[in-house]
Amino acid sequence: MLRRFLAVAIACAWVVGCGGQSSSPTNPIPLNAIRPAGQALQSSPEGRKNPNELAEPPVIRPVNGVATLALTADLNPATGLPTFDYNGMHDVIPTISVRPGDSFVVDLTDNLQRDQGMAAEINIHFHGLGVSPKAPGDDVLGTFARPGQKIRYVVHIPKNQQPGLYWYHPHIHGEVNYQAGESGMSGAIVVEGLEHHLPGLGSMKQRIIIVRDTGIGANIVPHGDTGDMDGMAGMDAQGDMSGAGMQPKTVNSNPCGPEIGLTPTLNNAVHPVITIAPGEQQFFRLINATGHKTLKLAVDGEMLQLVAIDGFALDTNPSNPPTETVPYLIVPPAARAEFIVTGPQRRVAKFRSLCYDSGPAGDRDPAIELAQLQPPPHRGPSLPASSKPLTAGAPLPSNVYTTQQPAVAAKRTVTFSEGPKHFRINGKVFSINDPPMFVVHTGTVEEWNVVNITQEVHDFHIHQIHFLVKEVNGVRIQHPYWADTVVIPHRLGDGKPGSLLLLMDFRDPIIKGTFVFHCHILDHEDHGMMAKIQAI
Repeated sequence: MLRRFLAVAIACAWVVGCGGQSSSPTNPIPLNAIRPAGQALQSSPEGRKNPNELAEPPVIRPVNGVATLALTADLNPATGLPTFDYNGMHDVIPTISVRPGDSFVVDLTDNLQRDQGMAAEINIHFHGLGVSPKAPGDDVLGTFARPGQKIRYVVHIPKNQQPGLYWYHPHIHGEVNYQAGESGMSGAIVVEGLEHHLPGLGSMKQRIIIVRDTGIGANIVPHGDTGDMDGMAGMDAQGDMSGAGMQPKTVNSNPCGPEIGLTPTLNNAVHPVITIAPGEQQFFRLINATGHKTLKLAVDGEMLQLVAIDGFALDTNPSNPPTETVPYLIVPPAARAEFIVTGPQRRVAKFRSLCYDSGPAGDRDPAIELAQLQPPPHRGPSLPASSKPLTAGAPLPSNVYTTQQPAVAAKRTVTFSEGPKHFRINGKVFSINDPPMFVVHTGTVEEWNVVNITQEVHDFHIHQIHFLVKEVNGVRIQHPYWADTVVIPHRLGDGKPGSLLLLMDFRDPIIKGTFVFHCHILDHEDHGMMAKIQAI
């Protein structure tokens, strides 16, 4: 039985539910600091650092407008799993920090070996960026290295790219969960400039936080296993779910029960300390880089102030306010949340992921402690906490996402289903040789009704573009927001499929080419829940 994801009964805000629902609230969402060149970091009044303090990844910055990174894919001797090696270090994966208009180059060498019984090919996807899907850019269909080979990526960041948080990870079909999920091969990308739009961020300490959940879990389909994966009855002759009478063979009767075999970490540390003074505000920029785990983020006794989802400021949609104050944030796999945390007045508080119910056929998503928030050892007087939302300064870059949408050019239905051995989109199991499922025209927008007829949540992601989340289970969202990854609610108790209504924005001509959309619960993707799309 498989993976997890946002069970959404009804949506009345960006990230928190209305209450009174049996499944987890609404939809999604949705370091130390990356700063423009020459600008100093803001430090918090920490005094002597705690030895368990959350460490930050090293940062690769542009020289003459180009950031250059060399990575090697090989075995981590401590875990026996594949890893990115950076300057001889395993599991120290750099953050790429660029400005709009910059470029970055990644040289990737494959030192994996076929006789090690694992995936030997490697490539990289640059998740969330509005860049070209053609080589040598963000091409996941035709660009990869075999053992002993080296490939070079050259990615040009558009001058009007939204400033925010993105990330990179392998995307070899059939091996994504093994390489990115179980092994933790992932790193952050920051497009700088959000503090110009929201000047209040400039005075805050920033933290890049990558949440991974690594190891070989007992509830995860073993690497290379192509056996019965769905655990569902009621299949039709083609292996898809018929509409009626579907019941899981194994019911997830304990959604908050423990995971077995997986270790959640922040920047590869277990239960680190985050030093923050009482009343101090820090800007957390967090990536859910797990293969399956939906995060339900909360800080004991404090509200969170959400600033951006999937790299896009909330007010990228001009009808939205620049921030939203919430008690917790639901962040599905591959999604990013950028939010402000206020230092608690208590001596020690926990930064947690609360239990999340992924549906009757989903997997366990228990509550976990991510980190401890502690004041500095030689604390001074508490800082006055600001409860006022941030106000906008400079406008965001003008692009298709900040302008009025044209009339819808086409409407499509996309159905996520499960068969006895595979996961499907519109009844089809992905093959690398497939033609595109859809052909779209740049310069247009489309309305997609994304439907989930299974009893576990799925996680919709599309490469190259963002989409506007408009409705969840037929209920219009008060503040529609831009995202590149969003949970599809599971089938409801009355038999009605879960659904999303999305405005898919294909207007930017940079996306011309062939790319993919898929479930970002990674073993679902690996076992067929993916399709090609061509933009012409």
